[in-house]
Amino acid sequence: MMNDIFEWFMVMANNKSVTLVIFVVTFTAILIYVYGSKKRSARFEEYRNIPFLDDDQDERVSGSTKKILKDTNTTGEK
Repeated sequence: MMNDIFEWFMVMANNKSVTLVIFVVTFTAILIYVYGSKKRSARFEEYRNIPFLDDDQDERVSGSTKKILKDTNTTGEK
């Protein structure tokens, strides 16, 4: 029985379809994780804009992003 399963996986056509199913399921799980929760989705949308923020815009940033900006400040300036 195990030998039959191993031989089935050794056929390249079977490998491709199993691999495709694994990747589609993984990709779908990642999308559900990221966009499944409105709170998490809003947080990721907020993080997306961090590279475009200027130093003078820090006052308009919400608390979680402001904390990240302070943590990533390597020059020691506040």
